[in-house]
Amino acid sequence: METHSMFIVRGLKNLLDKLFFASCLLLGIQIPNFIIQYQQNISAHYQEVASQLQQYQFIADRFYAGNIQELLLGHRTNAVAAIRAEAQVISDLIQRNEYLQREVSALQEKGLVAQLLHLAEHLDVKLANEVLLNYSISVPLNSEAIIVGLVLAFLASIAVHILFAALLFLFRFKASRLKRIAL
Repeated sequence: METHSMFIVRGLKNLLDKLFFASCLLLGIQIPNFIIQYQQNISAHYQEVASQLQQYQFIADRFYAGNIQELLLGHRTNAVAAIRAEAQVISDLIQRNEYLQREVSALQEKGLVAQLLHLAEHLDVKLANEVLLNYSISVPLNSEAIIVGLVLAFLASIAVHILFAALLFLFRFKASRLKRIAL
């Protein structure tokens, strides 16, 4: 009877291993898709900010010889409080435009590994959450997605096996210590 129960336990363990591996594989396949959707989101935000900033650039072109910094200074030193307050809006737009432009460039001009490293270091959590809220799951069967999926599944599977082995070792170690103390 003991052999039969061990067979069932081993079978369940193998099944759980396969399910965990498959889940990690599918999750890993989503990473390149997430990066694409993140890039699209960044690009959309960049286009929106650039369009808003362009309106101020038209004013700078007309009244400040195209120098938007002079326009900004004109707003900051204006006697009307509402126009002075608008200076912060313009400044924020300029900074946001520069940030989004850097992000668009950084993500478009790099391969997958460089993109992953860039996002690991510079991920905009607010934009990432926006992407996740509108995320469209797909199973792209291109080589990058498959490689990322397999690597993630393999590494996660190894990590879980090491963790379980360490826990089992600690459990057996404590059990043998308790036996020695009881004797």
